[in-house]
Amino acid sequence: MSRRRVLTLSIVLLALVLGVSVHRPVFRAAGRALVVEERGGRADAIVVVAGSTPSREEVAAALFREGLAPQVLVSRQFVPSRVQRLLDLGIRPLDFQGESVLALEKLGVPRAAIIALDQPVEITETELRGVAAEARARGWRRVILVTGALHTRRVKVIWSREAGSAVAAGIAAVDDECSAGPAWWRLRRCGEAVLHEYLGLFALYLHVSRLMR
Repeated sequence: MSRRRVLTLSIVLLALVLGVSVHRPVFRAAGRALVVEERGGRADAIVVVAGSTPSREEVAAALFREGLAPQVLVSRQFVPSRVQRLLDLGIRPLDFQGESVLALEKLGVPRAAIIALDQPVEITETELRGVAAEARARGWRRVILVTGALHTRRVKVIWSREAGSAVAAGIAAVDDECSAGPAWWRLRRCGEAVLHEYLGLFALYLHVSRLMR
């Protein structure tokens, strides 16, 4: 690598470090703005928003054991072709929903208290639309939605659109290294997660979520 290129890269890296130092409060606020925690009181059911098994199931099971709801609902998450191939070969015994159900059982939720939806869903918007329809069909008045902390803001927006005033929702945030850590911007995975959530929110407001996967 030429000396000029090394100098250029050094200047860029220095600028990035200085930028992070100056804008650290802004970055921290951007992460906090995505997090909503509104568990509230008792509900008709606890909903495990698909993803991050078993951390979301751990929180859902704890809420169930506290007596905050008599049932736990899990969606059928879309299975990509690679995972389906592993299932077909018998290498992977359970799909995503099966893993979620088993995790809940291992964590103390009786199988009779678990509701597993049949329709596969690929994005959160479609998932919560199905959950809202199930809630209305069962006459539920309130649910608790359990999801990753950085995902909570978008989940709240989607639920308000899909359920309206018919079914209220509490939000239980599940922390990970990106939401609980002091500096999410230092980890590439966390930076991508924050960017993904803001892009998801913009897509919601522009009504183009169904075009994005």
